[in-house]
Amino acid sequence: MATTKKPTYVPPSRVAEDLGVDARTVRRWISEGRLTAVRLSARCIRIDTAEVDRFVSQAARNIGPNSAA
Repeated sequence: MATTKKPTYVPPSRVAEDLGVDARTVRRWISEGRLTAVRLSARCIRIDTAEVDRFVSQAARNIGPNSAA
């Protein structure tokens, strides 16, 4: 039987800390649709760590040696 990994959700401040950017930057990425988040209430936003991994790998492809500069 295959096991599925349970999603892990973190707040934007944690994502910002891990990526070395300001929390406002992470919230801007969310509002621009570049990063998908879940709103649990009016003041509670969480981001799946798998989504953060996808975002970072996509960003790395966009600035890699084969990207159009």
